[in-house]
Amino acid sequence: MPDSLTAGRVPPVAVSTTSTLVTKTGAWKYIQPVYRDRVAPCNEACPVGIDVEGYLNLIREGRTAQALDLLLRENPMPAITGRVCHHPCEASCNRRCFDEAVAVHEIERSMGDLALETTPRRMPGTRVGKIGIVGSGPAALSCAYHLARLGYAVIVHEAAAEPGGMLRLGIPEYRLPRVVLNRQIEWIAAHGVEFVCGVRVGTDIPWRDFLSRFDAVFVAIGAMRSRPLGIPGEQLEGVRPGLEFLAEVNRGERPKLGARVVVVGGGNTAMDCARTAVRLGSDVTVLYRRTRAEMPAIAAEVEEAEREGVRFTFLVAPALLRGTDRVKSVECQLMRLGEPDASGRRAPVPIEGSRFRLPADTVLTAIGELPDFRSLPTGMDLDQSGVATDQLGATSLAAVFAGGDLTRDPRSVAHAIGAGKRAAIGIDRHLLRAGGLAVNGGDPDELRYGPRGNLSITRWRGDDPVSRHAPLNEVVTFGDINTSQFVHRPRAIGQRVAVEIARAGFDEVNVGLSQDEAYEEAGRCFNCAVCNRCDLCLILCPDIAITRDGDGYAVNLDYCKGCGVCAAECPRGAITMTKVGE
Repeated sequence: MPDSLTAGRVPPVAVSTTSTLVTKTGAWKYIQPVYRDRVAPCNEACPVGIDVEGYLNLIREGRTAQALDLLLRENPMPAITGRVCHHPCEASCNRRCFDEAVAVHEIERSMGDLALETTPRRMPGTRVGKIGIVGSGPAALSCAYHLARLGYAVIVHEAAAEPGGMLRLGIPEYRLPRVVLNRQIEWIAAHGVEFVCGVRVGTDIPWRDFLSRFDAVFVAIGAMRSRPLGIPGEQLEGVRPGLEFLAEVNRGERPKLGARVVVVGGGNTAMDCARTAVRLGSDVTVLYRRTRAEMPAIAAEVEEAEREGVRFTFLVAPALLRGTDRVKSVECQLMRLGEPDASGRRAPVPIEGSRFRLPADTVLTAIGELPDFRSLPTGMDLDQSGVATDQLGATSLAAVFAGGDLTRDPRSVAHAIGAGKRAAIGIDRHLLRAGGLAVNGGDPDELRYGPRGNLSITRWRGDDPVSRHAPLNEVVTFGDINTSQFVHRPRAIGQRVAVEIARAGFDEVNVGLSQDEAYEEAGRCFNCAVCNRCDLCLILCPDIAITRDGDGYAVNLDYCKGCGVCAAECPRGAITMTKVGE
């Protein structure tokens, strides 16, 4: 019997005698969600071509071994790049717009040190071919490593007594300890790479003989000659090329520089010269003809130099070196910035009547480096910028590839490692085709991280262990990130030794993060562009049309109305709304 208080107040209602699943409401939509991995900006910005987001996400999930494997697939030297790379990945990090960029280089260094504790597995000779490599710097070591992992026989030839190239001769120990470099080279050699040192190809072995010994050759002799200043007095005693000075110190020698040292230049070599001269007891001034904003040196290296007492004088260029037999002073010219030059930076213009003198016992020149083109095989296409190559390092000579500072690529350790990897792909493709075998695609852009990124050799091999959905070439921006799902956390800062200790010797300045601190810092990564199964789309779907499906999700399009809530709420921009039928 109805309640007397409610009788007559409830209108008649329709009641369904079947499940709501009968009505397929998905027919209403014109757009629908698709799970598609896009490209994280750090991946595109990495000159090496590392799946940065991928290995950071694996660390976040506690899968450290898989993270290390993913990192080492693309970068054979994370212990080195974690110390000396200019880490453009961090400048591109979307998190920098939220609080601070993820300290990728500190994490990479920690993972690299962990890698050096592992025992490499030597790959069987699964590829037919013998590769000769000239030079043993970062490009050469990278190419050798990747070719050895592909199953080729690889022999590296180095003119110096020890391998390492600019890593050994040009980077001071306080940035890259020799024990780390030596262990890294031994680790690469353990993959089956053979090293022959004390042999200069082109002199000790004629190029014709050398080229005839191998199925393909990779040339990476680096840029070991300092550019001259081109001003009067450069021949005076005490005026020294910066690279020559660094190589001498890195060999264990301790030259007498005098009380006052002037370093000319604004790049990383100039910073290395300045900080090394400080450790030898000199008072150091750096002259740079532009402003600090235009300096090509790594910003952190400039800050470290200032921290250690190096003085900087900007908008100044040397015009004349004065002295009788030995340099006594630098006659300097004040400059102003004019119109942009070919580099895109505003060109320095002399200010009339503004010269002054700066006392100097030693002048170290560091305004750029040049390869020794005279040591190259004849017939190689080159100009003042370097050897011409295609995207995979092929030169104008058949079966001869080139990379690193020798070519027209930007000159950094990371770019050299990336060039060596591209050449390894190019050599593999060349030899497979020469043997009449099918290759895994022919367009290098299919292997690229984003429109401007480097190539992935993992994609070349076709064995990416973390690929879940069809990747797009689109880079996810900060506007694609749903930051409401993240909390602000400070960036981890690696420890540095005290200034007094740093200035007193050549021990490593950057102590870095502990393993646990590095893992915790990896947890700050947004993991842009890739679904990592956070379940938000499943929880927030108003039509309950999303379900878990293996490692990802499935959308029941019979009931999805295309409202876009899942795409809007996805923290990482891994869901794309597309028109029905596309």
